[in-house]
Amino acid sequence: MAKDLRRPFLRRALGIMIAVGAAATVWSLVSAPAHRRRPPRPPTATVQVAPLRRGPVITRLVAYGRVVPAPWAVHTLVEPFEVSVTRVFVNRGQSVGKGATLLAVTPGPAARLALLQAQEGFHLAKLALREEQMRLRLRLATRSGLLRAQKAFDAARLSLQVFHAEGLRRRMTIPAPVAGVVSRIAVAEGSTVDPGRPLMDIIAGNRLEVRLGVEPEDVPSIRVGERVRLSSFEGTGSQHVHGLVSVISRVMDPATHMINVFVTLPRANSYLLGEYVEGRFTAVSAPGLLVPRSAVLPSGHHFVLYTVAGGRAVAHRVRLGPHNGHVAQVVAPNLRAGMPVVVLGNYELTPGMPVRVPK
Repeated sequence: MAKDLRRPFLRRALGIMIAVGAAATVWSLVSAPAHRRRPPRPPTATVQVAPLRRGPVITRLVAYGRVVPAPWAVHTLVEPFEVSVTRVFVNRGQSVGKGATLLAVTPGPAARLALLQAQEGFHLAKLALREEQMRLRLRLATRSGLLRAQKAFDAARLSLQVFHAEGLRRRMTIPAPVAGVVSRIAVAEGSTVDPGRPLMDIIAGNRLEVRLGVEPEDVPSIRVGERVRLSSFEGTGSQHVHGLVSVISRVMDPATHMINVFVTLPRANSYLLGEYVEGRFTAVSAPGLLVPRSAVLPSGHHFVLYTVAGGRAVAHRVRLGPHNGHVAQVVAPNLRAGMPVVVLGNYELTPGMPVRVPK
C-alpha cells in the first residue's frame, strides 16, 4: 500500500523536471539569436595628443654648386672693326692690372679696305669742296652747290675720324680696361675676328659668386639676403665663409632640374673660379599650422591626421607643407590652433574609434 502511495508523487516530480528542462531549452533557443545579433563593443585605443599650434618651420638645407663670375662684374672686350690676332699675352685665370697688355692685333682685310675707302672718300670730298669754292668765286656755281659739297666733306671727315678714334692703325695692342681676372679667352693667335665679336672676358676685382642648385620644393623657404655658410666641396683648403643670397632664379635649370640660387661672396676669400662648393643655410617658412611630424600619416596619395573630440578619433585629410624631422605644417579647412592632435597610437586608429587619453 505504501508503494502505491509513492508512485503518484514520483510521477509529479518527474513531470516537473521535464517541464523545467523543456522551458530552459526553449529559452535558450529563443534568446541565442538575440545574443548573436548584438555587435561586439569596439576596442578603446590609448593615445597621446599634442595641441595644434601656429608657427614657422625651420629647415637646415644643404645645397651644392660652383663658383662663377658675378654677371655685373664681367667686362667683355670687343673691337668695332675686323682684326687679326697676332699675339695673346695672358692665360685664363690670370690676374691682370688695369692697362696691362692683353692682345696684339692688326686690322683685318675688311677693316683695311674700309680704312682705305674712308681715306679716299675724304680726299675726294676735300678736292670737290675746293673746286666748288673756286667755282663760286668765279660765279660759275651757286651757294647751294657749295653747301652740298661742304656736307659731303663733313661726312667723309667724320667717317675717317671714327677709324682714327677707334685706334685703327697698322699694329695695335689691347689693354685691360680694369684690374681683375681673365675668365675667358675667345680667340687664338692667327684668328680673324669679326666686328663686335667677343675677344676676352675679365672679371673686375675678382668679383665671384656661388651658384647653388636647390630642390624646387625648398625654394619658398629661402629669402634674398639670407646668410649661407660656404665651404669647399673639393677639399682645396678654402676657408669657411658666409655669403648672402642675392638672386633666386624663377626658371628650372634644364641640365640639373634644380633652381639656381646665387650667393654673393665677400671680397676677402680664396675661392677659385669653377671650384665646387657646399652651401648650408637655415630656411624659415611662413607661419602656419604646426603638428609633430609623427602626427601625419600617409594614406594613398594624400596624408591624414587624427584629432580627439568627444572621446573619439576624428580623421582629417591634410595637405603637407614645409616640414623637417620634427614638425610639419599642415593645411586643412577644418583645423584650428589648440585642437588636440594624436601623436602616438594613431596607426591603429579608424574614424570614430573610441580613444582614451591618459592624464
